[in-house]
Amino acid sequence: MPRSHTARFLAGAVNAEQLPPARHPEVAFAGRSNVGKSSLLNRLVGHHALARVSRTPGRTQQINFFVIDEHVVFVDLPGYGFARVPLAVKGQWKQLVEAYLSGRSRLCGAVVLVDLRRGVEADDEMLLGFLRAHHVPAIVAATKADKLARGERTRRVRALDTQVGDRASAVIVCSSSSGEGMAALWNAIDDCRARHRAAS
Repeated sequence: MPRSHTARFLAGAVNAEQLPPARHPEVAFAGRSNVGKSSLLNRLVGHHALARVSRTPGRTQQINFFVIDEHVVFVDLPGYGFARVPLAVKGQWKQLVEAYLSGRSRLCGAVVLVDLRRGVEADDEMLLGFLRAHHVPAIVAATKADKLARGERTRRVRALDTQVGDRASAVIVCSSSSGEGMAALWNAIDDCRARHRAAS
């Protein structure tokens, strides 16, 4: 049985001054603008409209904070790469996201979404490197697994494991459509929270 979760929107921030106080452990979600981040967030918490889903990549134009079960905050970061927005806006996003990821005391870890069909792309490489440099634990969620035939999927998973190496605590194959990987992703998030609590 899927876990049942409560979820509520806490705040949105377009600059560092608007970031809400960090009262709960936080887990960030990041990925390319067309990777299916909103769909995965909605499936993970069981709320169809928690994060906005759009046919136009890049609709998340701020950092959005959602309180889950009143004890952890999921942080939806602006998508990178494919978003059709002005370069000046992309620069703003980059500054805001980097400030958040490098300076948030209650950040337990980051879920980096990667399209399993494409593997780790240049933007993903940069993000994984940034997270490692700032000692933010990473979990890689390989999305859209349901779109691959079994043999191709097996090959892609092996290649992704090799690409990621030791830069993530887990690589989890996911599908927002079928729900595959959601329980494993929750377990990885819980592990991140437990390690952060033990280190605090």
